[in-house]
Amino acid sequence: MLGVWIGIAVIAALIVLAFIKANLRICHPNEILVFSGRKRKRKDGTVVGYRVIKGGRGLKIPIIESVTRLPLTTIPIDLELLGALTSGIIPINLQAMANVKIAGSEEEGLSNALERFLGRNITDISQIARENLEGSLRGVLATLTPEEANNNRLEFAEKVAQQARSDLKNLGLVLDTFKIKHISDNEGYLEAIGRKKNAEVRRDAKIVEANAEAEAMLVAAEAKKKGRVAEHEADVTIVEAENKLRVRRADLAAEAHRFEARANVAGEIARIEEEQKLEEQRVEMNKHKYEADVVVPARAEKDAMELKAMGKAANIIEDGKAMAEAVRSMRQEWEKEDTRELFLIQQLPDILDKITRVVAENLSIDKVTVVDSGNGNGVPAYVHGVTGSIVSIFEQIKNATGLDIPEILQTKGKGTGELSG
Repeated sequence: MLGVWIGIAVIAALIVLAFIKANLRICHPNEILVFSGRKRKRKDGTVVGYRVIKGGRGLKIPIIESVTRLPLTTIPIDLELLGALTSGIIPINLQAMANVKIAGSEEEGLSNALERFLGRNITDISQIARENLEGSLRGVLATLTPEEANNNRLEFAEKVAQQARSDLKNLGLVLDTFKIKHISDNEGYLEAIGRKKNAEVRRDAKIVEANAEAEAMLVAAEAKKKGRVAEHEADVTIVEAENKLRVRRADLAAEAHRFEARANVAGEIARIEEEQKLEEQRVEMNKHKYEADVVVPARAEKDAMELKAMGKAANIIEDGKAMAEAVRSMRQEWEKEDTRELFLIQQLPDILDKITRVVAENLSIDKVTVVDSGNGNGVPAYVHGVTGSIVSIFEQIKNATGLDIPEILQTKGKGTGELSG
């Protein structure tokens, strides 16, 4: 019984696998699968009779649904227009290329593509896209002159692409790229324009070249000027830098000299301080030595001399007292006229000796010659002069001392005569 059930389960599993294999559809990334036959509601609320799978897999319901593949690969299209009219009623020949594909999302127009191209081959789709592109191309070309179409190909191609995209979207197609490959005409219009442009270009090129040469000369002159100015400025800068360097060196040297002088002064001060300390010690030692060698003996000698001086002073005082007494006695005797005259007479020889010595020292007479005028008065006159000199000396002594020598001699002589008589 169990084996029967196992057999039935195996058969059922094989039937399920066979069913899945027969109805499972795999969708590649470059295509979409359209399952038709069963109605479904989209997000916007509309009801359609299909469902779309883009990439992945889906299971077809047998009998009810059918599956159609719609490729999303790029469809290259080559376009060639002969005698297409431009804005100036000038026919031109044009070659272009485009890449289109079927819309892959609702935003790009997938519903339109399903309605128009489901079940159709690539050739039909390509032909439809080509015809739409040619119409857009002719429409845009009719608004441009041959010069504009030829000179502004990018702008021209962009205008064609913009116009064609809206038309292709209505068909369910997407325009990836559109390029203008070649533009020509059978009348030589573009060639003539090209020659004109070439001439203008050559003319402009010569003008530009001349302007460039002039600008180059101006630039060279300006550069040369700037170079000279820069060179002079550099020289000035170098001189200024050298001057600053000299000043800096001088400052550093002066500072170094100041520090050196300070160091020397400090060293000299330290040396002098040390010498002062040594000298103070030496002075102190000499002071003690001087006190020992000089002061102490001097004090002793001083004390001895003071004692001697006191003794001498006592003698001098006594001598002074004796001298004072003698002077007092002499003064008393001096007040007596006879005593004064005797004293002066006693001193007269010394006075005469000093006077004659002064005359002898200041007046030297080697020889005296007496010249007589013939009357015999020469010698008497000389003797009279000598005696007159003696009288003059006595007068000077009288004036100096009050001593009248001739009068004293006469008085003494009379007294002697009287005594002798």
